[in-house]
Amino acid sequence: MEGVCPICGQRATLRCGSCRQQFYCSKEHQKQDWHRHRSACQAWKICENSELGRHLLASRDLNPGDVVVSEMPLVWGPAMHTDQRVCVGCGKQCTNSRMLCLNCLWPACDSDCPGLTDKSIHGSECSLLIKAKIVSRCDVLLVIRMFLLWRNKSKQWKSLEKLQSHEDSRETAPPYGGAAIYEIACLLEHSCLPNTRHSFTIDDKGRPRITVTAVCFIPKGDHLSTMYTHALWTTRARRSHLLETKYFSCHCKRCTDPTELGTHLGTLKCPNDQGFILPKDPLDFESEWRCNSCPGVLTTPEVVQFIGKLEEDVDEVMRQSNMNKLADLLSRLTTLLHTDHQQCITVSHSLIQLLPGKDPRKPELCKRILQTTKTLDPYGVRLVLYTAVALRELSTCPGEDRRALLSEALSLMQYEPEDSPGGKLKVLMESEL
Repeated sequence: MEGVCPICGQRATLRCGSCRQQFYCSKEHQKQDWHRHRSACQAWKICENSELGRHLLASRDLNPGDVVVSEMPLVWGPAMHTDQRVCVGCGKQCTNSRMLCLNCLWPACDSDCPGLTDKSIHGSECSLLIKAKIVSRCDVLLVIRMFLLWRNKSKQWKSLEKLQSHEDSRETAPPYGGAAIYEIACLLEHSCLPNTRHSFTIDDKGRPRITVTAVCFIPKGDHLSTMYTHALWTTRARRSHLLETKYFSCHCKRCTDPTELGTHLGTLKCPNDQGFILPKDPLDFESEWRCNSCPGVLTTPEVVQFIGKLEEDVDEVMRQSNMNKLADLLSRLTTLLHTDHQQCITVSHSLIQLLPGKDPRKPELCKRILQTTKTLDPYGVRLVLYTAVALRELSTCPGEDRRALLSEALSLMQYEPEDSPGGKLKVLMESEL
């Protein structure tokens, strides 16, 4: 990718490392232009309050596609709970189990990987691993690298010290089973309707650069957000997860709406009439659940027990991937739950991948899934693959515009990494088009 240098007007390939939008022909011209470019470059400002701690606000109006922040990690390494072998020199997944660093005998993609001797990557830690006789365990390497930053009193360590002690929510997962901590991107707050997305690119030293972009118009002063939970979890599940693992509760528009923006992802059917049972106050973990057409009331423990039993049934049948069993289960679920309940959507998503295109149930289920995903993820941030699968399955049904549906799915997956499940599906659909 290239652009035009604003100083000399010549073709330029050097990009501003912050906004990734402006091009320069040289470092010298980039420095000369900084006085002009500075006001347009930084799209965020750091604020702090007692409820959110440190967080980011838009420092100017942002349009869809605008880069909010693009940065290298303070520290990176294999993910804490990964079961993949990751090269300690460049972060790539190791395909040869016998390929090791010749000194410390930790996993490597190749014995000549430049990162193995680069002191800014593995070179400095290699001698420590040898002296301490630490056996190869990729899940501890990130911690070791943080220790080295502390020992060397580096600038990165000073930035890490500013992070809150429960920063597990900010550790982000780049490709290849890696993990990284970012100084600015880590300050994105949670929202069940996030206004940014992030993607990763790996540089020539194996470092994962994160790029955060706006997915909708964001007025100056608005909060910049991402999502820490699964978009298809119900309000109670999302808020419980956030409270237990991130130490805060969400009060967004979706969480405060008993119908979850009209999707009824957690709504039950009343056994006495055609009414629906919803929480009286979704923000209260002990709220009563009331029918909207009769005096029926359920307690939260009763709802939790009921849904828990249904989840066990769903898990058991989902493991079998049998079309008839899934169809029977869905029929039973829809007598007890709203047809758009999380469990119904989950079973439907598996079922559409087994039903033939000519089955009249398939387009109906596909459209129901798409209505839910497009409401809960209107900008294609969290449910890209889920939505793309439904679009592809719908494209196989008679009377549907196959090319338009596949094109829509491909547009959603434009940011998917090549080696990811989404990237592989993207290649398949491109061939189908």
